[in-house]
Amino acid sequence: MKDKKDLRGSKDYMLIISAAVGIITAVIFFVMLSRGVVNAVVTSKISDQYQDKELEVLKTDLDYHSLNVIGKLIDVSDGHVITTSNVKKYKELETYISARKKRSSDISALYDGKNNYKDDVTNDKINNLDKDLLNEKNQDVYQKLRNKLDTIQIWYEQTQDADKYISKVWNKFNDDNSSLTFKKVSMSSTYYKLIKNKSIKKQWASAVEQMRDYYSNHKNESTQVAAAKQELEELKNSPLTQKYTPAKVDIVSSLKFSSDAEDALVAAGLTGKYVLYYDSSSNNLALMTKTGNKYVAQDGYINVTSSKVSKGKYTIKRLVSAGSNDAIVTDSNSDSFGQYITNATDDDLSELDISDADNTTADFNSATPVFWFKNNSDLTSSIYFASGESIGFIYAGGSSYDNGMQISSSDLSSLKSEISTGITFYVN
Repeated sequence: MKDKKDLRGSKDYMLIISAAVGIITAVIFFVMLSRGVVNAVVTSKISDQYQDKELEVLKTDLDYHSLNVIGKLIDVSDGHVITTSNVKKYKELETYISARKKRSSDISALYDGKNNYKDDVTNDKINNLDKDLLNEKNQDVYQKLRNKLDTIQIWYEQTQDADKYISKVWNKFNDDNSSLTFKKVSMSSTYYKLIKNKSIKKQWASAVEQMRDYYSNHKNESTQVAAAKQELEELKNSPLTQKYTPAKVDIVSSLKFSSDAEDALVAAGLTGKYVLYYDSSSNNLALMTKTGNKYVAQDGYINVTSSKVSKGKYTIKRLVSAGSNDAIVTDSNSDSFGQYITNATDDDLSELDISDADNTTADFNSATPVFWFKNNSDLTSSIYFASGESIGFIYAGGSSYDNGMQISSSDLSSLKSEISTGITFYVN
């Protein structure tokens, strides 16, 4: 009986051992299966961060949440879950990401707010970051950082140029006050606006203001005198058909004109090298020249006698010195509206499908189908401008017309020698 009992106990023991082995085997299988699944997911997540794994090009937007989870899993499992191969791949990816973050951080560190660069920015630092940026293989990320670095480089270079120019003008001014000219003051003011470093801007604020004030209070009247003499010379050999009015050129009464005009032209989206600009609020007209990224009235401005030109953008079509048969097509229904015709004949007009062109109307606004210059001597020497729907003139005559702007004859002569056809005429 005892032997049977021992045999039964031994059999139960073997069953228990067998069950235990089965459970352990199942656990090991489950663990190994889970480890395999986890590593497969890790491998996939790491690969997903690359735009091109072979070329080691990371994606623009990385899955930082998944990468943080993988990093923590590697730390807590101590090599028991994540394979050595995946750990190596993760560390390599981590190195690439850290390098990208550092490049971005280094470039951002150059900025002092949104519109200035910091004092420690140097040309060498910019060049070194430029070289380091070449290690970024993702084109989108590279371009974004490249643009930020380019902005700093432009700011730095234009600030250095401004610093040198203002320093040169200021030193000469201190040596000899009479060395100050309108152009130097205007350019100094423009350069000052280009400065993108707070310390350098603060350094020159007082100097620029002092030069402005000095020039305003000690302005030289030679420009006005010369203009008046020129007008007198023009009138000496011509019949006095109108009352003489002296030249009204004043390039110094407000040195802020260039700054205000520049703001208006930028707001209007103008980008041309030259723009003829009229400020209706101050009644001033000036040829603006683009210097760097700013517009400057380098030769000052003209006081306009009278203007009936609507606000907007026009194009200078012709510097008029009209013959007796010169004409402009004024028929708004014609495809040739606004066309200037030199020595117009019936054949010329016929080719443009214009008939019955004879008229004696002096006002170009109402003359139709053409305006003849022989009908208005005020406009035979003038500046002709136009838009898609209207024509107009800058002239020195005595009569006032809609779309017309009157200036002195000396100013007209001077302006015609400075501007050219095709440039924009902007009325603000």
